[in-house]
Amino acid sequence: MEHEDIMWIEFAKTDLGVAEHLDKQYYPKPSEIICYHCQQAVEKAIKAIIISYGAQGGMPKKHNLSFLLEQIKNKVEIPEKYYDYADALTPYGIAVRYPNELDIEERHVRDALLYAKEIVGWAEKIVEQKE
Repeated sequence: MEHEDIMWIEFAKTDLGVAEHLDKQYYPKPSEIICYHCQQAVEKAIKAIIISYGAQGGMPKKHNLSFLLEQIKNKVEIPEKYYDYADALTPYGIAVRYPNELDIEERHVRDALLYAKEIVGWAEKIVEQKE
């Protein structure tokens, strides 16, 4: 599919937009759902880069963000802090499906939103440069 990588970036931006909307508009704040959408945004953004570079062997059906970053480390320069961000965000993609699995505080929400914005923006630039 032509421009599939752009489509994945748009999906990532939608997840990020949902997280930001819930953060600003919902009360009580659904912290777990916000963090989940941040993880999803980053997962889709990294997968957009994978697609942009050809996804040899097909799209990984993995949700571990550090694993996904490893798939592109020889193709793009990855800021070291993104591995820390990935480690922080990855649990939100799975644990939030099980109530009371994570103890999420406001600082976690702030971090998740910051990390997701930064990585989605980074991925979007990479994909745009490849076009």
